[in-house]
Amino acid sequence: MEHTLQEDLIGKYLSGELSAGEEGELMAWVEASAQNREVFEETIQLWSLTETSPEPEFPVNLSKAWTALDSRIESGEATLVVEPVVSTAKPVLQVLPQPKVRSLNWAWSAAAAVAVLVVAAWWVFMRDTTPETLAFSTPDNESRSISLPDQSKIVLNENSTLSYTFDGETRKVVLSGEAFFDVEKDAKHPFVIETGEVQTRVLGTSFNIRAYPDEGKVKVSVKTGRVEVRKVEKTPQKETPVLVLLPGNTGVYANEGAILEKAQDVATEDVDAWQQGTLVFSSGVTLSEVIPAVEKFYNIKIKADQAILNVTISGARFSRDMNVQDALNLITVPIDREFTVEGDVFVISGGGQ
Repeated sequence: MEHTLQEDLIGKYLSGELSAGEEGELMAWVEASAQNREVFEETIQLWSLTETSPEPEFPVNLSKAWTALDSRIESGEATLVVEPVVSTAKPVLQVLPQPKVRSLNWAWSAAAAVAVLVVAAWWVFMRDTTPETLAFSTPDNESRSISLPDQSKIVLNENSTLSYTFDGETRKVVLSGEAFFDVEKDAKHPFVIETGEVQTRVLGTSFNIRAYPDEGKVKVSVKTGRVEVRKVEKTPQKETPVLVLLPGNTGVYANEGAILEKAQDVATEDVDAWQQGTLVFSSGVTLSEVIPAVEKFYNIKIKADQAILNVTISGARFSRDMNVQDALNLITVPIDREFTVEGDVFVISGGGQ
């Protein structure tokens, strides 16, 4: 027997899953004819027979259940004798009608009640097993602390977006921007973060990921535990090397060239320094990485000659309360460069290197 839309709506009503729009659709169908109204009231009565039945704890094959019930009816194993009933009362969804006395064959009553229960159980099962997605975002100059259902903690940096989904097996996060993760250990349910072409996989640890799209790279730094980073291949059969990072290690994936490699180690206390309003760079970092980060940090625009973007610095630490001019001096003075201000843009040029 084909499972109709009206049966779906009645099943959702009985299991408490009916939306406001669906309620209107169901009521319109009920009011369309006396026969529809009687079917609706009869189903409610049958449902009342199952009120003490326990909720199934297993997936329901809805199509198979309806087919089996239909076969029993067609074979004559179940018969139905119903006395004509005329009801002028308008059904009200908030209050269940009182059960009416019917001359129902016991086998049909039991079979129909089971069928109704199957419909409601199916909706409950779908509700409980459909992966739930949580989404978060932050504007300029604002971070956000997030507690996930598994008790993992995330601090989302400014201008970032993050979504979290748990499908029963994997805890999955999609990140654009920067976030510090303190992941609750769960060996049975890996925690996976996807940032563009990079996948970071952990069981329980704390680490930082910086993956702003305009910076052209993904940077993973570990504070505690062990983290696995790999490039996501479009061909599932293709194996990619895994970069294993331990406390203090940093891995960087450059979009240009699609290269994933270890970078300069960092002090573990500096992994999430941005949470304390500090921007830290280790020795050997190029201006091509420093400049975009400083622009975001101070919400300014910096223009630099292409020729100096590959120049490295010996390390630098910036704070939120630092004067912007002082911050620019931290970049330019050690490499014998100067900066000027043109409108609202800081321009780095000149010098001897």
